[in-house]
Formats: sequence, C-alpha cells, structure tokens
Amino acid sequence: MKTEDRNKIHILSIVTNNAVGDSRVLKSAESLGAAGYQVTLLAAKTGSVASQEQGNNFVIQRVPMIVKGTAHRVQPLFPFSRILELSNKYLPRGRRFVRYGCKLFTTDRLFWRWASPLMLKSSPKFLYTCWPILKDGEKSFAKTIDKLRPNIIHANDCDTLGLALRAKRRAALKGRSICVLYDAHEYVKGVHRKHPTWQVAMTILESTSIIKVDSVMTVSETIAGMLAQDYSLDIRPTVVLNAPRRIAPPIDPKMETIRRKIGLAPEVPLHVYVGAAAPQRGLDAMIGALVKAFEHHIGLVVNPNSPYVKHLLASAQKLGVESRVHVFPYVPEWYVSTFVSDATSGVIPILHHPNHEISLVTKYFEYLHARIPIIVSDVKTMSEEVLLQGTGLVFTAGNSEELAERFEEVTQDYGRFVNAITEGMLDDYSWESQSGKLVAAHDRLANLL
Repeated sequence: MKTEDRNKIHILSIVTNNAVGDSRVLKSAESLGAAGYQVTLLAAKTGSVASQEQGNNFVIQRVPMIVKGTAHRVQPLFPFSRILELSNKYLPRGRRFVRYGCKLFTTDRLFWRWASPLMLKSSPKFLYTCWPILKDGEKSFAKTIDKLRPNIIHANDCDTLGLALRAKRRAALKGRSICVLYDAHEYVKGVHRKHPTWQVAMTILESTSIIKVDSVMTVSETIAGMLAQDYSLDIRPTVVLNAPRRIAPPIDPKMETIRRKIGLAPEVPLHVYVGAAAPQRGLDAMIGALVKAFEHHIGLVVNPNSPYVKHLLASAQKLGVESRVHVFPYVPEWYVSTFVSDATSGVIPILHHPNHEISLVTKYFEYLHARIPIIVSDVKTMSEEVLLQGTGLVFTAGNSEELAERFEEVTQDYGRFVNAITEGMLDDYSWESQSGKLVAAHDRLANLL
C-alpha cells in the first residue's frame, strides 16, 4: 500500500494501562505512524501522566478511569465500611490492621470470588456482571473511541477486545466500517493471576471475541499455533516478536548505565533483572544466590514501590546481603539494552507457569541487544533457545544455590557467551525486521475498508 493511501486511514491502538514503558504498544504505534498511517494510542490516565502527548509519528491520548463498579465490589459492607472510615480518621498507626480485617467483609470476598467463576461457566452472558472491570472500561473508553472515529482498531491484550468489538458494532449502526486487529500479548489460558475470576472471564472474553475480529497477531510462533488450534482459526495469527530496535542508542550522561549508577568497578560481577517484579517472576532466587556468590551483586530495574520489591529487600537484609542488592526504577524501553550493557549477565528467573513456558520474553531480546550473557530458569522455550544458541546458562527455577553456581560460571566464561551473540541473530531479533509484518497486517485490513 502506498503512503498516500495510508494517510487516509486512522488507526486507534487501545491499551488499558497508561502506556508508559509498554514497549510493544509504543513501538507498534511509532512504526505504523512512520509507515504513513494516522495513529492515536488510547490509554488510561493513571499516575502522574499527561492527558495527551505527542509521540514519534503518533499521538497518545489518555482517559480517566471510571472504577465505580469495581470499587463497589471491593468496598466493605456496613458496618465495616463505617469502622474503616473511623479507623482512617482516628487510628493513623493501627488502621492498616483494621483495613485488612474490614476488607474481608466485601461482596467480592463473601460472594463474587466463588460465585463469579460458576456463573461465567454457566453462561458468557454474565461476563460484564461478574467482572465489572470490563463494564468500567466501557464507561471510561467508549465515548472517546466513538469520537475519534477510527478505521482500524488495534486491540492490545485480551481486555480490550470488548471495547473494540462494541465500538465496531456501534459504528456499523451508523453506516461506518471498522476493522479490528487483536494483538494477543500473552496466552490467556496460561496466565497466572491471584483473583480466581480473572482467567475465567478473560478466557470467555477471548473465546467469544476472537472469531469476530478481522485479524489476529501475537508475540510467538508457539502462541500462534495454540490460538489457531484452540479456536479453529482459518488463518494462523501473524507473529511479531517484541524485539528491541537494532541500533542501541549511545550512553546518555543523565541516565548512565547500571554499573556506573551503582559505582561498581568493571571486575565486580553484576547480574541484572529488568521488568515487572512479582512472586511468579522468581526474583527470590536472585536474592538467595548472593549468600553463596560472595563477591557478586545484583541490579533490579523494577517498580521500587511494589510490595514484592519491598519483600525482596527485607529478605536481603535478613540474609545480610542488602549491600549487594541495587534497585532502580524503569528506564525508557528504547534505553534498556544500553542501560544494562555493562552488566555481567541478564537474568530471567521466572517460575514454571504455563505462559512462561511458551515464548521468548521481551527481556531476553533486550539482554541479547545489550550483548551480555543470559541466565534463564529451565522454562521450556527460553532454556532450549539459550542452550541451542550458546548465549548463556540454565538453572532450575527457584533454586538459589544453583543460580549462584551459574553466576560464577558465567563470570568465568563471559567471553564465550558474548561471542555467541552474532550480528545475524541481532538482525533477526530486531524490531526493524518485525515491524514490516506489523505494517503488512494493517495494510491487509486497510484494503478491506
């Protein structure tokens, strides 16, 4: 498709987070805009972010989130709501314990956690009733979607499918055509979430929606095959890996690199982790490994304020290794590989959950482009890739003593693993090689309009 033809097409990319640091969403919007499409990225206004900002060849627009339904579900029932209100006012030190106690008496705890999955399995008609986050999302996003009048909606993650397809139906009633592309960032059936309703609700949303969209895209060949088989899709989903840009930016004197930030000498081993911090990510093993790996340090590029990170720091203090644990906030997605480029290794210690077994995660590619060895837990796809390519080592998930041994091994044989990272590998696993498939998928949809 010619650039001048793309100029007439408005693509609306929807995501329910605030889009800050969401590398796949941001890179996709930028590449589609660079190809000539009009692109708006619609996100949630959460945290201290701007309502609107200009990206590179696209616009980010954020809407305030309405959480009325969800808040009602988790609000303590009377008289516990009144007790909570009084404790917040008169018990500044003890209110945390009162709050935890009162929150046991919510409709979510007393009814919905066990009733919702049963209702959803009986009929998908209960979806928006049993999982009010979807209803709140509709109230937050729907009017803005209609106002923007997109030609193509790029639905990022399963929770945007309802928003996209309902907007398509509303447009059809007014005589306008919208094509919907579903970008499955993960295999929903394999995702681990604490709330028992989440997976049931998302699986039903995906299964009832995926056959109605005009195109499906995902992040790995394995997930593409599973989606095609699960839903008997006529066309196999397009695979666009969430790989970094081929050319890493030079070191920014303000952002520096992680080793410079810490002030570690080049000969001191430093092992890094970049990404979301949660129990299923297995970061406890990195803390525990420092007990055996005496001279080694770890750097965590995570959300420093998350409860799990605070738990990790408390564990490090108990083990007496806190001086060798360094925590940093996220850096922009385009700077990750540069930021960690002077580390000794990049670690992916994730535990065994179905969704962890089936794809190469973003940080795997980021470590490759940083040209550092990779230490990964024995999850299927990534461990096989690391051993096949010779780019790093594998340890048993959750085993801190074994991870300590890998810290020592990768430090001693650092050069061998770095030399295994070839130019051809970086070319294949680069956003430049992937973005062409992204644009082509949207070209096909544009030709249907």
